[in-house]
Amino acid sequence: MRKDRSRTETEIPLHLLPLAIARRIREWGDAVYSISVRRTHWHHYNVTVRTRRIPKELAPVQVAVLDVLPGASVPKKHHAARKGRGCAA
Repeated sequence: MRKDRSRTETEIPLHLLPLAIARRIREWGDAVYSISVRRTHWHHYNVTVRTRRIPKELAPVQVAVLDVLPGASVPKKHHAARKGRGCAA
C-alpha cells in the first residue's frame, strides 16, 4: 500500500511561492501528487505539496560507469605540428 505524504508551509509571500513549491518538491524527491495554494491574508499564502512514492519498477536506478581498461591504447592527437606556431591554435 502506498502512503501519501504532504508538507505545508504557512505565510509565504506571493513573490516567494515558486521557491517554496520547489523547495518542498526537492525535499521529498518523489512523484508530485498535488499542489495546493491557499490565500490567507494580504499577499500571503499557505502551500501544501502532496507526494507519492515512485513504484519500484519506475524508480531511477544507479548505473555503473566503466572506465577505459588499463593498458588499452587510446588514440592521442598529434600536437607536434602545432608546437612551433607560437599561438594557442
